[in-house]
Amino acid sequence: MQYFIHFAKALMVLIWGLLIVNLFVPFPGKAAMAFYFLLAFIIAMHLIQLLVIYGAFGEKLKLTKKEATSIFFFGVFKMWELKHRLA
Repeated sequence: MQYFIHFAKALMVLIWGLLIVNLFVPFPGKAAMAFYFLLAFIIAMHLIQLLVIYGAFGEKLKLTKKEATSIFFFGVFKMWELKHRLA
């Protein structure tokens, strides 16, 4: 399972990288617009996920700023690493 988490986090780094590169060097054609939409979608979904985590587990799970940032960028893959703290 640990290999999957590392692979998924590496994939998320690649995705974030492509989305951010598109901001500075837009891809040709309609791809740039699609990547802008995907960036906005991922930001919104990860913010919602972070808010849900704070709302549901705020009393049981105290997150550091580093952990919250990791959850924002890696989403559920970082939560799998933190699940042992909820037990």
